[in-house]
Amino acid sequence: MDFSLVLPILVTAVGLFLLVKLRCFFILHPLTTAKELIVALQDREARRSFFLALAGTLGVGNIFGVAAGLMIGGAGSLFWLFLSTFFAMIIKYAETLLVFDEKIDRGGMSRLLKKVFPSRKGAVMSRLYATLMLLLALFMGSAMQSAAFVDVTWQTLHIHPALSSFILVIILLPCLVGGVSKIEKITEIIIPLTTIIYIMMCLVVVFCNFSRLGEVINMIISSAFSFEGALGGGISFLAVKEGFARGILSNEAGVGTSAMAHARSQGRSPHVAGLFAMCEVFFDSSLLCMLTGFAILLSVPDVTAFSTPMSLVGYAIYSVLGDFASILLPFVILSFAYATIICWYFYGRECTSLYFPFLNKVYPFAFVFCIVISRAFRSDFLLYTVDVLLLSMSIMTLLAIIKRAPRIYEISPHMKTKKPE
Repeated sequence: MDFSLVLPILVTAVGLFLLVKLRCFFILHPLTTAKELIVALQDREARRSFFLALAGTLGVGNIFGVAAGLMIGGAGSLFWLFLSTFFAMIIKYAETLLVFDEKIDRGGMSRLLKKVFPSRKGAVMSRLYATLMLLLALFMGSAMQSAAFVDVTWQTLHIHPALSSFILVIILLPCLVGGVSKIEKITEIIIPLTTIIYIMMCLVVVFCNFSRLGEVINMIISSAFSFEGALGGGISFLAVKEGFARGILSNEAGVGTSAMAHARSQGRSPHVAGLFAMCEVFFDSSLLCMLTGFAILLSVPDVTAFSTPMSLVGYAIYSVLGDFASILLPFVILSFAYATIICWYFYGRECTSLYFPFLNKVYPFAFVFCIVISRAFRSDFLLYTVDVLLLSMSIMTLLAIIKRAPRIYEISPHMKTKKPE
């Protein structure tokens, strides 16, 4: 079996299993689900935790990752990315619900693994998960985000990469020393504003190329399935791999990362906390990733003609917005990268505090160092490294979900049926 297909198979199998068992509640009852979320968002602490978790998922993955997926897997990867969101939503619901059910206020999934798998096995898995999350904070949370920002500023404003990295470090310093409460206040402002701006940018590109929509949809479907097979058709496995991998890179479903942010607000029921996590996936993958993909495919004749994912995104935006985009796109990338970086700094800090206290003084310097040298990393190296880390963490998280599946059914309100009279 191709190693790269392990993650799509795992996410599909576990996601489909949970969808069936939980009766596809968010698909069959979208209005009820939305009402529960609106009521829960009225609580300020819950809202801050939600935006902190969104900061870790909404970001360069929605832009850099989608563009990379299209360059490698073709237009069909967008079809499989969209399909993966249904599995991602229910998996993220389950992982967050379990963390809240155990009343874990720090550590998230790493602490849950120790409870789900008792004795030495759980302790080893817990520490291994924390180690992988710390590495992910350095490679994805720091290097990948800053590399995307440096690339965009060089392509659009011709700012030297060293200067861009220096600027990023300077504006990050207040959050790096201000603690998680400072991070929550900033993400509560940045995330909604930047998301609205980016959505408007993509919608302008889509509407200006609306006449090609039918052609692009046909291209996505035909590329998702290979019609040259011996039996008249088959699945394009490269598109599947890239679609699922870029989806997981963006929404982190099955990885268990955002449970660490959600767990800071313990006043909610496990079910409502799970709904918040599902909402993350909706905004991240169903909305922003799909808008990015369509904006690129509608405006770019050949996605393989570009050397970097960010140059591809830049061309798609500039082709419609012109010089105005040379200011707006760097601002959006900076805002997304900034929010994601400070969120992942918090994730890494939690891991060092709970499991590796001897690294507490070293970690901030290592995190900043990865920002400074981010330009030295090749984009394919970063993607491969992050994919391996995400897959390793997903295996442990999905095993915990499977083992605790009966508990998920027990406390989910959608599993309760009326007793016969």
